[in-house]
Amino acid sequence: MSLLQLTTSESAPRKVSILAGVIRKVNNKWILIEDAGHAPIGLKHEIREPNTKSIEVLFDKKYSKVLSCSITGDETYTTHGFSFGASCGLDKLIINHACRGIESTNSQLSIAGSNIWISVMMFD
Repeated sequence: MSLLQLTTSESAPRKVSILAGVIRKVNNKWILIEDAGHAPIGLKHEIREPNTKSIEVLFDKKYSKVLSCSITGDETYTTHGFSFGASCGLDKLIINHACRGIESTNSQLSIAGSNIWISVMMFD
């Protein structure tokens, strides 16, 4: 897996890792898209559903601190009324979702061609 890092300009510089990717549900399974138009970084390809209402995405390693985490549905999910958020840990994130303000199930996310965009920044 590739790695993208920045270094802070503090007196004791720290490394910041950027993790990003796009996931899609295909044939009832979540995949991390890696093709001519998509390149994930810092995320493992194994994506799980720990329950019927959340999605777990693992990081390539364990980090020391969370700086930011943003989860965004594409225009297909948005026009269907879905919104996304996440609980971000040091080695994974858990995506939660709702449709028009009501908690939704993972099976409701099976909309052909729709994507969830993941952007995370972590201190190593």
